[in-house]
Amino acid sequence: MPSAPTIAPLGPDHAAAARDLTTAVGWSHRREDWLLALAVGRGLGAFDGDGALRGTLMWFPYGAAFGFVGMIAVDPARHRGGIGAALMARAIEDAGERALLLISTVAGRRLYDRLGFRAIGANAAHVGIADKGGPSDGVSPARPDDLPQLAALDGAALGYPRDALIAALAADGETAVVRDGEAIEGFAICRRFGAGHVIGPVVAADPGQACRLIGWWLARRRGETVRIDVPAEHADLAAWLAARGLPRGGESPIMVRGAAPVSGTGVQRFALVSQAMG
Repeated sequence: MPSAPTIAPLGPDHAAAARDLTTAVGWSHRREDWLLALAVGRGLGAFDGDGALRGTLMWFPYGAAFGFVGMIAVDPARHRGGIGAALMARAIEDAGERALLLISTVAGRRLYDRLGFRAIGANAAHVGIADKGGPSDGVSPARPDDLPQLAALDGAALGYPRDALIAALAADGETAVVRDGEAIEGFAICRRFGAGHVIGPVVAADPGQACRLIGWWLARRRGETVRIDVPAEHADLAAWLAARGLPRGGESPIMVRGAAPVSGTGVQRFALVSQAMG
């Protein structure tokens, strides 16, 4: 039986090995996707004695009270060897008093239940070839000086701050906004990911505004693979996306260990950044 791996921090030098591992489990992450995650989050790896990477986990601190866990991958040859549990135990220790959120896989649900996570919602990915956009009146590209408003809207929608993440996403991708004068009412970020593009987060005042923001991006990504992760409570948006060639996949529970965040009023999150980042 192989010896228990050592849990240690992941850094940018591990991005290629992490990409190879997630490719082995069927994920589409590029090295660049891993580098972005490592720049804004805290990575943990499970390493054999020879330095081989056998498991990964990322967790993302969002203010002093919350964090999000994702990108938990274990070498297929080492499944059921306790690697996932060891990575989660270290992440919980490192997070301290923070409440932790994650989106569970079927394989991971038993572990998360055992660690005290509970379901508070569900998410599903809409993936397909963008074949048509939609009405996008009032939508325009963001300006560099919009970043503080974007971060404030995102924090209001979720109930915790993600300023560094929003800044990194805006730099990595492009942002569309809806304005009322100089005030931003909603926004959607689109960026490269895997073999296509991801639209998210999408923060808006209402479903119609969310559809206009997403429609603006779909028109510009026509013929390309697009992914949008939509929480289950936004059934109207899910149906709208399915009608545009992005069918809804199977739902996965959104789980929390600790107190659930309480969002503000006026705006809602209609799409996640990703399953890994929330």
